[in-house]
Amino acid sequence: MRWTLATIALLGFTIAFASHSAGLVAFGVFVGLVCGIGAALAFVDAQIRASSRPEHMTQGQLDALKATLRPPSPAPNQLPPPNPS
Repeated sequence: MRWTLATIALLGFTIAFASHSAGLVAFGVFVGLVCGIGAALAFVDAQIRASSRPEHMTQGQLDALKATLRPPSPAPNQLPPPNPS
C-alpha cells in the first residue's frame, strides 16, 4: 500500500509537470500531495511497527523489566560512602 501511494504521488506530480492545462496541474499537485502525505505516514507506521515491542508481556518479562528500573538497595548494615571534602 505504501509503495502504491508513493507511485501514485510521483505519477500525480508527473502529470502536473507535463500538462499544459491549469486544471490538470491543480489535479496533479493535489493527487501528489495527498498521496505523498499518505505514503509518508504509511512508511512511518511501518517503521514504528517494526521497532516496537509486543503489547503483551509475560510475568517473567515484567519482573525482569522492573528489576532493571529499580536501583540496587544497599545491604542493611552497610554505611553510605563518605562525602569527599
